[in-house]
Amino acid sequence: MDVLLLRTMVSVADHGSFSAAAVAMNCVQSNITTRIRRLESHFGQALFERGRGGARLTAFGQSAYERAVALLAQFEAVERDLMDVAGSAAPLRLGAMETAAAARLPAVLKKLRARCPKAPISLQTGPTARLLGLLWDRKVDAAFVAAPVDADRFTSVPAFQERLVVVSGVSGRLQGPLLAFTQGCSYRARAETWLRETGHSDTEVVEMGSFDGILGCVEAGMGFAVAPERAVRRRPVQSALKIEALPSPFAEIETRLAMRHDYQPITAAKALLEILAGYGTGCEDGAGEGEN
Repeated sequence: MDVLLLRTMVSVADHGSFSAAAVAMNCVQSNITTRIRRLESHFGQALFERGRGGARLTAFGQSAYERAVALLAQFEAVERDLMDVAGSAAPLRLGAMETAAAARLPAVLKKLRARCPKAPISLQTGPTARLLGLLWDRKVDAAFVAAPVDADRFTSVPAFQERLVVVSGVSGRLQGPLLAFTQGCSYRARAETWLRETGHSDTEVVEMGSFDGILGCVEAGMGFAVAPERAVRRRPVQSALKIEALPSPFAEIETRLAMRHDYQPITAAKALLEILAGYGTGCEDGAGEGEN
């Protein structure tokens, strides 16, 4: 069976329409339609119900989809392992919280590139909950997420220790709403717990899509934020920001590198784990640095 046809079926199901699958697979929609028709002809069964709302799996299609996902995962694992054996060139797909990607990963990835120059490395950013979902669905191989990590589903190792701070304009930290990422962000959850336990549970939360956007709005006096101190202090201009430590026990939060239990680390993943193991040795920059 053609692997491309299976990938096409999974893409249509995941994206909800033939047109969205075409965009995701970087081809024209007629190619998607042709591939699905070939699969349906092969099985003698309809895979999708088509309508104005997009494409929805039939009962048979759902069964085929579940098997296709499992088969593709096995195929990709074999392909990855063979590429690794052939020359340490297997791709490593990483996920990370946006603040970790900006403040922590550049030096780490530079070291990883030096150790594994042939391995393609990709990075997706998002809140912890979304990253763990991508990890569980095998859409990333490893993810930098905020602790705690569900030990029944994932294995994880310490990566960085973060100190959370309250960031505000000079007018005062609790004036205006809390500016934060969407639900699923661990820092937002920690901030909301702090507000609730200090009698500010009625504080409005305004959701934003980027860390730069959040800090920009804080600078403009539109609210306050809770974020890792290291990420805030890397911002070139801080004169319009007031930075105060979040009180104990809310300030300290650990970032961990999580993987599925059944993931077999390739050369690049092993190198990443070795780099992270070097943290806390006192270096000033990059992997191996001391904590603030």
